[in-house]
Parts: sequence; C-alpha cells; structure tokens
Amino acid sequence: MSALPFGNYGFTVALYVISIMVAVSGISLGIGYAFNERRFKDFGREELYQSIINGALVGGLIALFSSGGMVGSLIGSLTLLNGTSLTCSAYMSGNPALCLSYDYLAGTGPYTFMGVQHQSILSMTTLTLTSLFGLDAVLGVIASVNVNLVIVQLSFNYVLAPILSEIQYIIKILSTIAISALVQASVISFIAVGALSLILPAGLILRSFYPTRKLGGFLTALSIGLYVVLPLSYVFNIMLVGSFSSNTASPNINQLTLTASGIEGNIFSFKPAVNSTQGNSIGNAISGALASFANSVSDVINQIFSMISYFIVYTFILPAFSLIVTGISVKELAEVLGSEAYFGRFSMLG
Repeated sequence: MSALPFGNYGFTVALYVISIMVAVSGISLGIGYAFNERRFKDFGREELYQSIINGALVGGLIALFSSGGMVGSLIGSLTLLNGTSLTCSAYMSGNPALCLSYDYLAGTGPYTFMGVQHQSILSMTTLTLTSLFGLDAVLGVIASVNVNLVIVQLSFNYVLAPILSEIQYIIKILSTIAISALVQASVISFIAVGALSLILPAGLILRSFYPTRKLGGFLTALSIGLYVVLPLSYVFNIMLVGSFSSNTASPNINQLTLTASGIEGNIFSFKPAVNSTQGNSIGNAISGALASFANSVSDVINQIFSMISYFIVYTFILPAFSLIVTGISVKELAEVLGSEAYFGRFSMLG
C-alpha cells in the first residue's frame, strides 16, 4: 500500500472539496437563519452532516488503505501464506492479492503458492497452442503426402482429416481461454493502477456534491470492491485449483511435443518402392506406423481435453463466481454509502 491511497493529488483535492462544501453549508445555514428560510436551513444542515461524514470517510479510508493499515495487513495475511513467492510489476506490489491474481492469470514466469510452483494460465495455454500448431503443421504435411507403392497409391488425408479437425477445434478453445485470461489480467492491471488513485478519489469528490452524491457513493464502493473483494476472491479460486495446475498441464505438453517430433521423423523415414514386394512391405510399415501414431495422438487429445476442462473452470466458472461476489459487495457497500448499485437481472443476488 502507498503512504496515501489516493494518488498524488487525490487526498488534497478531496480535502479541498470537503472544505468548500463545509463553507457552502455554513453560508446556506447563515442565509436560512438570517431570512428564516427553512429550505436553506435544511440544505445547509444536510450538507454539513454529509461533509462531516465525507471527512470521516476520507480519514477512515486513509487509516484502512495506507501502508501498514488494516486492509493491507488483512490482504497480506490471506495471500502471503507459507511458501508463497510472487513475481509481478512494482505497481502491483502494494496489494499481494492483485499480484497473485495477475501471476495466476498471465504471469510470464513461475510463481509459488503455498509451497507449490505453478505456471500462469496464459503461459500453459500458449505453450500448448505452440505445440498444437506444430502438430497441426506436421499432420498437414502427412495428409498431403501420396505414397506410390507401384500397384497402389496411398493417401493419408482420409485418416488424418478427423484428427486435424479435432486439433483445430482444440486450438479455437485454447485461443478463447488464452484471450479470457489476458483480458482478466488486463482488468487486474487496471485495478492495481486506477482503483485507489483514480476511481476512489473521484468517488469521494463526487460524493461531496449534492447532485452527484449517489454516483460518488457508487464509485467509492466500486473502488473498494475492485481493490479488495475481487482479488481476494481470486485468491480463494487459486486455493481451490492449486492442486491441479502443476500436475495436469506440463506432462501433456511434453508428451505432445515428443509425439509431434516422432511423427515428423517417421514421415522422412519412408523410401519410394521399386517393386511390388517392397511396396507391400513399405505399405505394411506405413499402416503399422499410422495405427501407432493415431493411438498416441488420440491419447494426447484426450489428455488435452481433460486439461481444457480445468482451464474452463479456471478462466470462466470461477471468475464468474468472483464477479458475483464482487457485485454483491459493491451493491451492499453502495447502500451503506447512500447510493445504489443496479445490476439488472443480477440485482436479485444482493
């Protein structure tokens, strides 16, 4: 956490605005008592109360979010468990939960959580996609080859077409998963940069003015929900899936790479036939190699589908849970701050 959680000027601007509204409420009260106007009295009294509340809110948020504050200690205790080691940019270092969430989604290097080393979802899907693109290219070469065995001519396209179609389908799914992880990581980066230094001071400033009070209360609640609740919900998600991420993906990727290399070697090991006897021998060798290859590719594809099922949970189902929890928290906190948060059909969740 930074020394002041409102950026370079947010704290000063918030105090200036509160001071201005205290002066406005005082002027309104003075006019109201001078001319015995009830509307000015009520307006001045209400604005004075709100200014006092805003001042207390600013002071409370500073105490909670500043370096060594209660929120920072809570986030650190829930995230930096035994054996946890994170590697993320400096602008995220103030919030370990955001840092862990980013490493989990799109970190470029391995991270350690509760003593177990993991790779990010984006790294694992990218590595798998790279291997799949290589395998798809090799199979495309095999499918395009016609082997002349003197009496017959063999084409592998009819055998490999279903496998190629399945691999391309897997590539589309993994690409979607990678995009989802990258988008979520971008949101985490924005939260780390702007939640406390942009959204929170904007909320406090807007809450000081009567016409924008509800909007200010909502933005204040939103900034707290994004900075605290959302990353902590990701920490909970990582706890749930932590036992799978390092045990399911890496062996499959290695096996896929070895399979692709073996297929490429087999392609160039065949020699043209010069007579029917040799043609039959080569044909049998090709048939046996093709059958063995199809079995190995089928095994790899089954393992990849198992891995994809975990990735779907990682990048779609659990993040949806995080968004619901964050939305409920923002809605409830906004009501406490005198605002409203409407989420359409999802408002029933709150």
